[in-house]
Amino acid sequence: MRRRRNSGPIRSDGDGFVIDIGAEESELIRRLLGDLRAILSEDAPDSGARLLLVRLFPVVYADDPEAEAEYQRLMREELVESKLAAMQLVDDALGGDGRVDEGRLIAFMQSINSIRLVLGTMLGVSDDPAEDEVTPGLEGSAEYHLYAYLSWLLEHTVQALSRA
Repeated sequence: MRRRRNSGPIRSDGDGFVIDIGAEESELIRRLLGDLRAILSEDAPDSGARLLLVRLFPVVYADDPEAEAEYQRLMREELVESKLAAMQLVDDALGGDGRVDEGRLIAFMQSINSIRLVLGTMLGVSDDPAEDEVTPGLEGSAEYHLYAYLSWLLEHTVQALSRA
């Protein structure tokens, strides 16, 4: 699929949207979603995988460990299933012609953000403006460049949805 000049990677197209990224980028995102799907689907992920997923399942009851444990027990499976369903929609869209409705574009946005959150954890991304954005020395890493690309793609997705 060829991108129209100045149209960006996500555009409105009649009653839907087009995700207009190259075949290599589509394949990369599909592979990353597969990797994330595998981690999310593990019955008992190792401690390293659990640490990578921490931003996907933020703490709701920080001051009450018992309430937090109960929330996670009740909601975790539903949250995982929701993320897996969104990833499948994205995988299908990127394997096709890139045309999606609003619901599938929202699934794309959520899935891209999930990958970004995991990469951000790997990179030590901080929301604190007083700190460096990433762990020093990782700014030139492949993970950082991928994080930046996904951030750019996410920005265009949000813009396309806001214009709809």
